[in-house]
Parts: sequence; C-alpha cells; structure tokens
Amino acid sequence: MSRMAQFFQFVSVGLSNAFIDLGVFNGLYFLDPTRNVNQLVLYNTMAVMAAILNSYIWNSRWTFRNTVKREGRQALKQRTLFVIQSLINIAVNDAILWLIAPWIAQTHAIPHVMANNIAKLVAMFLASLSSFLMMKIFVFV
Repeated sequence: MSRMAQFFQFVSVGLSNAFIDLGVFNGLYFLDPTRNVNQLVLYNTMAVMAAILNSYIWNSRWTFRNTVKREGRQALKQRTLFVIQSLINIAVNDAILWLIAPWIAQTHAIPHVMANNIAKLVAMFLASLSSFLMMKIFVFV
C-alpha cells in the first residue's frame, strides 16, 4: 500500500474519530455546561478516550492491518506502544485545550461554547498529527 493511500485511510479514520470526539465532548458539555477549564479537560479526556478506542479498532484492522501483530510478544509490545502513544495523545490534547480554551474565551468576543469548540478542534488537529507520526514510526512498524 502506498504511503499516500495509508495516510488517506488514516485521515478517514480520523474523521470518524473527530465525530466521536466532538460528540462526546459536546454531549458532556450539554449535560453539564461549565466555564471551568479543568472540567473541560475532564470532558476532553473522556472524549479523546472514546475516539482512541475507535482509532485502535479501525487503524489496526484497516489502515495498518499489514503491520499489526496478532499474537505473541510482538503483539504485546505493539499494544503496549499503542497505549503509550494514546496516553501521550491525551496529554497533548488536554494540554493544548487547557492552554488555549481560556485564552480564546477571554480574548475573542464569541460565545463560550464556540470558544471551547475552537480550542477543541485545534487540540484535536495537533494531537492527531503527533499520533499519526507515533503510530507510523513506533507502533505499527
């Protein structure tokens, strides 16, 4: 499979992850609206975890199917590396949201929910780039 085709598969999975991520984040925000950035980070963590589960299922069975180890020590190593990159992804995602959500809400004259979603989209984009690189270089090799 060409690198470009693999990248487009990853992007397709990423779009489904984005729908899940934004859906869970906004669903939690709808159930309990807040301006507390720490609570937003909690919502974000839960949303990213749901998206990561979706990501693992689709990327391991489709995007990187030819390099996924199914059993033995290599499979355990690969799953462990996936968990590590997932934790890094959550940390990057949360840190970016934590840093820019309050700034966007305070600096721009836009509704708070819109500011949160702009911050969420920026965090998702940057974390996704780092996630692809980690999976391509370290996890599914």
